[in-house]
Amino acid sequence: MLKRISLYPPLAFARVGGSPTPCDNFFWGPDDLQPGGTARTRIIPCETLDVAGDGTVTARALSESDTIVFKDEHGLRPVCPFFEIHGVWDEDGVETTGPITPAVLARLELSARDLTWQIEIANLKAFHVTGAAGDRIVASLEIRGDETQRRQLEGRSPNDGKPLVPPDKFIPLGMVQATRPGGDLPEFRLRFTPPGGKPYAPRNFADRVANLRRPEEKDVIDSAEKALEKLIDGVPPEKVREDYALSLNRLWFPGFALPPEQCLLNPDAVWPHYNLLNYANLASQAKELVPRVADLLAVAGRGDRSEFIRALLGPYADVGNLPPGLFAFAAEPPNILGSLGLVDDMGDGTITVRIAGLEATSRVVIAPPSFAPDRRLPVSLADGLTDRVDRKRVRDEAWITGDQTSADKEVGDLLDRAYETAGLQNIDAVANFFREENSNRAKRRNSPMTPQQAADLLWDGAKIDSVNGLPLSAIALQRHRRNTSRLFFEIFARETRRWFERWIRPPADSQRFYDKRMPGLMRGFDRRPLHLTRRQYEALKAWAKGKQKS
Repeated sequence: MLKRISLYPPLAFARVGGSPTPCDNFFWGPDDLQPGGTARTRIIPCETLDVAGDGTVTARALSESDTIVFKDEHGLRPVCPFFEIHGVWDEDGVETTGPITPAVLARLELSARDLTWQIEIANLKAFHVTGAAGDRIVASLEIRGDETQRRQLEGRSPNDGKPLVPPDKFIPLGMVQATRPGGDLPEFRLRFTPPGGKPYAPRNFADRVANLRRPEEKDVIDSAEKALEKLIDGVPPEKVREDYALSLNRLWFPGFALPPEQCLLNPDAVWPHYNLLNYANLASQAKELVPRVADLLAVAGRGDRSEFIRALLGPYADVGNLPPGLFAFAAEPPNILGSLGLVDDMGDGTITVRIAGLEATSRVVIAPPSFAPDRRLPVSLADGLTDRVDRKRVRDEAWITGDQTSADKEVGDLLDRAYETAGLQNIDAVANFFREENSNRAKRRNSPMTPQQAADLLWDGAKIDSVNGLPLSAIALQRHRRNTSRLFFEIFARETRRWFERWIRPPADSQRFYDKRMPGLMRGFDRRPLHLTRRQYEALKAWAKGKQKS
């Protein structure tokens, strides 16, 4: 009797790509520590499963010397995860576990026809903003275990009178294929192939973009400071307001266009008419805005523009979907931040398998490509999940006693990831950006700092005398590379007083300004400076305390 079933993995990321060839399988290997090596994580090719048109699966061996191709002449190669069925059953009175195969089902007097896959994928981004049922995009598909041809997931909208996707159209949300067990690969699997990563627009998109107004070049207002200058020079407020709004349209010129086959959405649906901000909003807030001019200027400069929109909309507006860059918008007076009705083909959903009255479900997320697959960020989704289920272990003194193998390995891995991340961005440009954001925030009433003091919380590359064109980037790479030396960092941890308190940002920190604490120059999900998970923070703190005692 079959007692339980499960799907492995319980969560997978399918990364979009325009190539018809899936990306080969790989894993993260040891750091490249050869003379002249990068000292970063290596990409190691490994056995890859290929699926034929009839569902037959073959294994292709790859060696460490083989090259992983991430992009070919057709575009980026998609990451296409498999979902494999495992179970627990009684066999001759003995409880047995393992993958589900035709032989296992036969012993249980079942077959592939008794197995059903249910796939539900949705893109609810527009619906999340508008709340209109017609803006939902959902694909649903059910297939039997013996149906092994490739099947298209067709994203459609409910026909409630204003469906975003017209009834005679669909947005491709990926493809699925149940595999045909056999030979050395007898397990039942389902492969999920993500879509191409394309945007889709209303039918009238080309005309709408062509008709967008934009100010004359002399009238372009791209900052709050420039708007203030115009007002001081006597330009009528209505003119300043309109030119500032129309300046947003420069993104769509000259001649932005999408292929006709991607312009299929219903222009009469709710999403193409959604507006986040218009002149009426501003007029209703006029009396409230005047006393807050300083605060508005503080958040209207370079930096996080969502705070500016939040202030303009007023304290009671629903602004849970900020920043405005989450959707494609344009100014069409009197609308200032009006949706152009674009959606993409990404989303998420569930993969469910049913056998003999039992059911198991995994989740799949359609995600953008990983443009730097050999660079591991200091805080990952895995870190967040581990924080929720394994925080207690690092609080046990045994975790840092003895040879400290586990603690040393985890802290060393965190330092390696910090080094890899340091090479992902132009640190000089990012530091300048956040210096300006700090300065703008300090202009607000009751700020504990002056704008200059807030800016000086971060490094100023212009004050560094260096032969490098990007001195902060060079210094960051050098110092993070040094920290990857286990011996150096252990000595540093023993001999540097209060380094942890000075240089590591705690979770739930009250400081809203960006400063020199680590992780540095990155924004967290809450729009504040990024911090380690609570578990990572406590693990590093416990490790540092142990080194000072040893």
